[in-house]
Amino acid sequence: MTGIQIAVFDLDGTLLQHGALTGEAVRMLRALKKSGVRVVIATGRHRGTVPPRLKSPRLVDYLICSNGALVAPAGGSPLQERTLSGAELKALMDLGDRFGCRYSVNIGSTTFLSRQAPLQRPKTDWLSDTKTVEGWGDYLARPDAGAEKVICIPARAEEERTFRAQAEADGRFTVSGSNRMTEITVRGVSKGSALQFLAQQLNVPKEAVAAFGNDDNDLSLRPYAGRFIVPRDASPAALAAADQVVESVPAAALGLCISSEGKEAKRSW
Repeated sequence: MTGIQIAVFDLDGTLLQHGALTGEAVRMLRALKKSGVRVVIATGRHRGTVPPRLKSPRLVDYLICSNGALVAPAGGSPLQERTLSGAELKALMDLGDRFGCRYSVNIGSTTFLSRQAPLQRPKTDWLSDTKTVEGWGDYLARPDAGAEKVICIPARAEEERTFRAQAEADGRFTVSGSNRMTEITVRGVSKGSALQFLAQQLNVPKEAVAAFGNDDNDLSLRPYAGRFIVPRDASPAALAAADQVVESVPAAALGLCISSEGKEAKRSW
């Protein structure tokens, strides 16, 4: 086996190009799996919006979804779920309502939207099981109310920074996101915290982990990976934190397979 035992990939802008899984990426994932490297997807998407092929054990070993709220083997039951409780979700919405926020609530494979003021869904959300609620009061009254991740968009763009600051100051939430989509998870949840948990479960040291990302929410992976690798069009913060900047993520990841066991995998490429 190579020195790398876990390869972690962000999806949008890293492994996926314009939302699509390329043939080059599929061949690379197969090569990594064949060489004995565990493949981990680490995404802000929830389970319902991860492309079906990337939930298959044929290509992927583990999924980190909703910015770290969920860790699960591909095709299996969760190893860890860290969700906002109904009370925490109510507190978040009480704050968001002051800013005229609209919400998308993700849990499991389902996206909940308000029927009265629905949030425009990202293109990827069309993969999920979507349900509407008459009002968020109805949802919060449910005994199973909760969320892996909430997307919040204030009515006025100029108030987004203030909303984020107040959500962070609350102390119960982790705040991330960009492009007018503030993403909220429970405090302490990140892709990095999920990777730390998974690596401990698998008894894999930091030096044997390589992480690939392109955006600010991938920076939390950096402390738990021996190498942090980004494409040239990554965010300024990701570029500044990178150990390596590459033209092609699949080609760079394939290089991890070069070893006595990896030579066969490389030839299959």
